[in-house]
Amino acid sequence: MRLKEYILSDGIMYYPFLSKNYILDWILRGEGYWIRRYMKALRSEEYYTFIRPNKLLQYYYRRKKNILGSRLGFIIHAGNFGLGLRIYHYGSIIVHPQARIGANCVIHGNCCIGSDGGYPDIPPVIGDNVDIGQGAQILGNITVANGVKIGAGAVVVKSIQEEGVTVVGVPAKIIKKGQ
Repeated sequence: MRLKEYILSDGIMYYPFLSKNYILDWILRGEGYWIRRYMKALRSEEYYTFIRPNKLLQYYYRRKKNILGSRLGFIIHAGNFGLGLRIYHYGSIIVHPQARIGANCVIHGNCCIGSDGGYPDIPPVIGDNVDIGQGAQILGNITVANGVKIGAGAVVVKSIQEEGVTVVGVPAKIIKKGQ
């Protein structure tokens, strides 16, 4: 797999070089522009870390990602998310370095995926096609099944074993079974 294919696997809309939308995006530099730049740096770092190891390029893209991340409020480490990640808003998104989130995850702003502060320091494992709402917290040594929708402001502290359910509340409870 080449770097360009790896970057495009997230399904984010990248405009063709020097197209009208590309130039407008570059001039206006809205929210989507900065998120796309961050995602490109994140996936480039992963590519040069795991697929085609190159220490110099890995360091370059990690540095670029961290600079953009400090501007956007993102702390995401290489290898946290599977392919198909979509970030819809900037704002504090903090992910534990050892957390594993599956493919096609949707994440909104002000989210935390981390440990519960206890010992041992074990983060969550999240399945594929999970939608994490605005301000949701997923904490501790738990697992979240595939296709789960986590509502805005939910605090998930217990494992969710059922696929395709919707959870909301503090602490999060299942309110809707999947179809």
